[in-house]
Amino acid sequence: MRLKASFSNKSGLTQLWLLFFLIIAGLLIISLLSVVFFIKADVVGSLQDPGYLRLIQSVSVVFSFLLPALALAWFCSESPLEYLSLTKFPSAKVCLLVFVSLFLLGPTINMTALLNKQLVLPPFLESVELWMKAKEAEMEGIVNLLIQDKSRGAFIANLVVMALLAALTEEILFRGAIQRIIEKWTKNHHVVIWFAAIVFSAIHMQFYGFIPRMILGAYLGYLLYWSKSIWLPILAHFINNAVAVVATRNMNPENNYNEFITGDIKSEHLLGYFFFAVITFSLFFLLNKKLAKEAKPVD
Repeated sequence: MRLKASFSNKSGLTQLWLLFFLIIAGLLIISLLSVVFFIKADVVGSLQDPGYLRLIQSVSVVFSFLLPALALAWFCSESPLEYLSLTKFPSAKVCLLVFVSLFLLGPTINMTALLNKQLVLPPFLESVELWMKAKEAEMEGIVNLLIQDKSRGAFIANLVVMALLAALTEEILFRGAIQRIIEKWTKNHHVVIWFAAIVFSAIHMQFYGFIPRMILGAYLGYLLYWSKSIWLPILAHFINNAVAVVATRNMNPENNYNEFITGDIKSEHLLGYFFFAVITFSLFFLLNKKLAKEAKPVD
């Protein structure tokens, strides 16, 4: 029986179930590797070791994101690389436009993040809210542990794991694979893009940053739709994460501009920052009208 492309004519639901089982298989492999590591190492001590956490993060995204997406493409297409939009490359001009666009989008992302942090659930969902806050604190603790070392080696390692590897694996799964599956259900590209963006944001389990991450995910989806190249959203995702890694390394509590990096805008600056966000988003919108035309592939 020939397995390659054997799911190419299957329904979107069938392909989604296939991806789900491939992800579960990846998670099982991670679990088996973890059991071996538990037997051979002092795991309790390792949980406070940034190097160990980077290793776990790297292995996790490869086996739960990257490999399932690649396997899905192999099962669903005669040309897996084309299925994942990996065969076309954006021009230098388009890459530069994306770079500028991300900085113009930044203030809007920060404003939505501020609103998202005000989330309060009804009293009957108090247990859910406490769980959400616990997950948020857990993720913040991991990130803080990874960035506390300001050495050059740790900085490069964080760029590789938190920026490069995260961008590559997440985009190939969410934009490359999941958007492709959703396209089998509807030809409305807005529905496809925003649905994938919601899944992308939800999977991070950081609910007090859900809205800004969803907006970023949608923008990455539009970049793929315009360019038909997964490399453009990968580049944008890398730039976004790399800027955060660089900013946290260079942050000084005594500097007044830290709030514009972290997004924790002081109340006295909020109104001015809001108008700044409106202006930059307007420029972002205008720039991306041009970007959509420039990114369109030439057949």
